[in-house]
Amino acid sequence: MKKMILSAAGILLAFAPAFGRDMGDVLKEIEKGNLELQAKKLANSATVYDLAAENMPDAPSVEYSPFFHKGVSGVSSSELVVSQEFDFPTLYSARSKAGKLQGEALSEQYLTKRRDLLLQAKEKCLSIVMLDRQIALAKERLEVSEQLLLLVEKRMKAGDATALEENRVKIEHMDLQTELAGYETERGILADDLSTLAGNAAIDTQGMDYPLETVPANAEQLQTLLFSGDTGMKAAEATVEAMRQEVEVARQGWIPKLSLGYRRNTDGSEASNGFLVGVAFPIYSTGKRVKAATARRAAAELEMENTRARLQGEVKALYNELRQLQKTLSIYDGTLLDESLRLLRKSVDSGIMTMTDYYTEADKINQKKLSYIETENRYHQVLSRINRNSL
Repeated sequence: MKKMILSAAGILLAFAPAFGRDMGDVLKEIEKGNLELQAKKLANSATVYDLAAENMPDAPSVEYSPFFHKGVSGVSSSELVVSQEFDFPTLYSARSKAGKLQGEALSEQYLTKRRDLLLQAKEKCLSIVMLDRQIALAKERLEVSEQLLLLVEKRMKAGDATALEENRVKIEHMDLQTELAGYETERGILADDLSTLAGNAAIDTQGMDYPLETVPANAEQLQTLLFSGDTGMKAAEATVEAMRQEVEVARQGWIPKLSLGYRRNTDGSEASNGFLVGVAFPIYSTGKRVKAATARRAAAELEMENTRARLQGEVKALYNELRQLQKTLSIYDGTLLDESLRLLRKSVDSGIMTMTDYYTEADKINQKKLSYIETENRYHQVLSRINRNSL
């Protein structure tokens, strides 16, 4: 095991063998197969079509009324009315702009959903990388345990080992088998979760490694990474703009509706033709609609401010955690840990140290290795949240 190197570009690790599977390819497969994203995209399209349909004039109305008189065979007279109702042209323009803004808000909401889902998938991928390293370490320890089992059996026959030592080796071997099974089970669950996110498509999760990430040098750069292109913030801003336009639409609700048409009346063989002109005044609902739209706009503005405040709070929390993790990782010396294990094993082989003492000391070292693997994973989890807008 080599010592971890800390640089301005990030953490360079040689704690595990090199892998070839690109995590980005896994995320692309998940995005392509995710049913929730597909449903969200179709739902957004349906909403956009509905908004466009709502801004179209009502269908023309055709009315025909036949009249009958006593003593007259068949229809004695009739009336035909063909009419069309229109909103004032400025209202169509205002609603068209509102529909466009709502479409933009829906698009940003979709991108936010996509980002959050891919971040969730990426975090599971990062956990799989950690489990792969824990599995590799457990197998390495299990191999040593199997060698010591053979050694203790040989010494027991020669009378150079005690039953206590033999039991300790067997218990350690049993514990390692259980630990390895636990890691493999957890890894299988995460792999199944990724398959579910991909619409139950088969996902190859073998050979993944931690991706290269942008590491902010200071809090200002971290804030830029969080705020620049943040789809959640863009969605909140787009929603505010859409709600402001909805207020404008509601305020124009007082404008009268126009009705134009053609009218034909017949009485026997005589017929008369005329035009129909009407005006409707929506004086009762306009005030309530304006108040409702104003309330929705205020709610959207508060949600936008809440999103901004949450991002600003994340900056400090993520930066402090990132720096603490970098400091912790820089303390570990993998070469020292491996050399210590080698010397302990040499002491056991030469008979200087009992196997009970070996496991007492070796467990401390292996726990430090496990602690490093977990800290390394948390470091990359934090980086993934910092760089989530690049997904």
